[in-house]
Amino acid sequence: MPEKSAFQAMRGATGRLRRSLRQRMLTPVMLGVRSFREAVLNALAARGHLVYCRLPQGNFFVDPSDRVIGSWLMWHGRWQREEIEQAIAQLAQAGRLPAGGVFVDAGANIGTQTVYAMRSGHFGRAVAFEPEPRNAELLRMNVAANGMGDRVAVVEKALGATSGTATLHLHPRNKGAHAIGAAPSLDGTESVSVPLTRLDTELAVLGIAPETIGLIWIDVEGAEVDLLRGLGDLVGRVPLAIEYGPERFSSAEGEAFRASLHAHYTTLRRLGPGDAQAEPIAALDRITSITDILLY
Repeated sequence: MPEKSAFQAMRGATGRLRRSLRQRMLTPVMLGVRSFREAVLNALAARGHLVYCRLPQGNFFVDPSDRVIGSWLMWHGRWQREEIEQAIAQLAQAGRLPAGGVFVDAGANIGTQTVYAMRSGHFGRAVAFEPEPRNAELLRMNVAANGMGDRVAVVEKALGATSGTATLHLHPRNKGAHAIGAAPSLDGTESVSVPLTRLDTELAVLGIAPETIGLIWIDVEGAEVDLLRGLGDLVGRVPLAIEYGPERFSSAEGEAFRASLHAHYTTLRRLGPGDAQAEPIAALDRITSITDILLY
């Protein structure tokens, strides 16, 4: 290939400089304006496109219209990774993780916590429950994208106190906020009928013994009371990590929920920034806003 002339080299350098300057000037303007960024992502979503995030902690297909988990993966490269790493480290330190145990993801969404847990090396297999069809599709894709298809079972069902069906109300922007019961958004109009099952029943069908369960990760947007009832005698026998929002429950529901946890667990740790110390289970009564907690 003939060498470039001085003129061609100068044109090439000028073109690179022009593109670099244009990117430096436009990127803060375009990506820094939320409405513009959302318009672009909504246009992609309307055409059925997905965004593939290839990240150090895992690979994820995301819906570009998702303003929470999808957005965090696209712009920050993670979603609550620190919380699950804290929970796993604390359980390992306490000697509460069986070798090659099972990770149970109750309300798995698109599978971030399942992927993080499996990549930690502390679990041999996982069961991920996700009732919303679009999320469940992405969950399966993400399990496959991380080479975990033979070790992760995806169950497309909601979890509650009984078996049957339930109405899942869809949030138009936050794909992790779909909820059974009250609609999660004032402007949301869509809902879908989903299968409902007890967690203890489903795990028994899958042949998973209680002593093999290392952790149940619970993020079910206000359905925690019914899910706890559906755990049966697993309560107290396996550690639980819960997105606990006391304001989501009625007074009676909250009291019953806390009483059950008081009766079966002794230790609480708050997950999130910093290195939270172990607290007695009585600390549960002092939590007044949504907090990720670990119980064992």
